[in-house]
Amino acid sequence: MIKRIVFGTIILILAAVIVLRVVQGSADVEPAPDVAEIRRQTGIPVEVSPAHVGALVVRREFTGTLRGIRSATIRARTGDEIIDIPVSVGQRVSVGTELIRQSSQGSMSSVNQAEAAHEQAKRMVERLRPLREEGAISEQDWDDAQTALAVAEANLAAARRSIVLTSPIDGIVTDILETRGTVPSAGDPLVRVSDLSRIQVLLQVSAGQARELALRQQADLPDQGLTGRISRIALQADPETRLIEVEATFPGVRSTNERMIVPGSLVRTQVVVGSRESALLVPRTAVRGGSLWVVDGDGLAHRRSVSTGLAGDEGIEILDGLAEGERVVVAGASLLSDGAQTRIVGG
Repeated sequence: MIKRIVFGTIILILAAVIVLRVVQGSADVEPAPDVAEIRRQTGIPVEVSPAHVGALVVRREFTGTLRGIRSATIRARTGDEIIDIPVSVGQRVSVGTELIRQSSQGSMSSVNQAEAAHEQAKRMVERLRPLREEGAISEQDWDDAQTALAVAEANLAAARRSIVLTSPIDGIVTDILETRGTVPSAGDPLVRVSDLSRIQVLLQVSAGQARELALRQQADLPDQGLTGRISRIALQADPETRLIEVEATFPGVRSTNERMIVPGSLVRTQVVVGSRESALLVPRTAVRGGSLWVVDGDGLAHRRSVSTGLAGDEGIEILDGLAEGERVVVAGASLLSDGAQTRIVGG
């Protein structure tokens, strides 16, 4: 009897639970909010930046070839052996400084003959000098002796130059291409000298890039810490590369950073193509297709058409359509619509 009562009670409880579940399942359930409703309630997250007035500098960066204001390559005049190189790389030299000395039996024979002819012409002049003062010889004889001496001096200098090569400019020895004991061919480059009292960078730019450049524009070598000017812009493009040659000139370097100047190397060159002392600026990421998004005091977004000017690292210049202090959207604009509620999360 007791078992029947317990079993019946359990059945009643189970039936009550089933009925309760059915009643709950048939009751009205409030739907979950969709994404649009969540955004309307909480706001679309955006980052903003206030429009501000500041200085603006617009630079264009190029890669160019560095060189001294003048350079010289000293080449072998004969096929004689190099017996001495009395200079070293980095050494300062002047016009006439001996750089290379060559020697061979043939070249030394020419020098010896030239020296002998020079001595003979010199003695002849000295012998005729007192005779001329006494009027014992004609002016023609005296002139012939003087001419012979001048020719002998020129021949001696030419003979010596064939074996002793000197610097034609003041500068720095930037490269020595041969060593003692080698036998170069006539015309082979032996030593390079560069005048680094001023420095030039040769740029190759497209026609579109050249339209932004002008003479006297500021040019900078950021890695070398030098500032100069655009000194030449070619009026015709290279027929092969179709590029226009532009030259920037910089002051010379101090001895402390001479090693940073390597003629023939590629260097970064920045040219200032525009500047403003005072301009209304916003980040460049804020402007898309001539418009931007502005967030008002209530946090609502509004699309605004603007007129832009120069664009540089500091931002983009706004000429019309925006006031100083207005907050512009720099991130999150892709989700915005006019009048949308925003939630500022950065800026």
